Amino acid sequence: MTTLTEATLIHRSSKLGEVPYGPGDVIRFPQGLPGFERLREFLLVTREECQPFVLLASLEDPEVTLPLVPLVPGTLGLAAPAEALGCLGRAGDDALGYYAVVSIGLEAREIIANLRAPVVVNLDTRLGCQVILPDETLPLAARLPL
Repeated sequence: MTTLTEATLIHRSSKLGEVPYGPGDVIRFPQGLPGFERLREFLLVTREECQPFVLLASLEDPEVTLPLVPLVPGTLGLAAPAEALGCLGRAGDDALGYYAVVSIGLEAREIIANLRAPVVVNLDTRLGCQVILPDETLPLAARLPL
């Protein structure tokens, strides 16, 4: 989160409007994200009116904003193998945030979450990656209850 001692920057997006942030709020994805490999710097944006969703907004392309839903790693067998998280730097389990990328249908009548490939963020190092889990029973398109 932005502190008073950091410079306040503004991310402008047609989807989110103006989002103030500081340099310490930026999350870097060294390998990018599947489908967005060229984009490396993002913000996790929370909005009360969007809860429980969190928005992953690209700083390099203001038109790219991905809706995410937070996941609890111990539920549904979600646990990324340590070798898959090597890009995040050292972190305790409590420093890792797990999120599923969601697709929201027209008028929010259908919400689909990719539980097989969560976005994982090390909140200490501010590094992130999307991990494909080896458990083939986890769905790529799980319907979430409305």
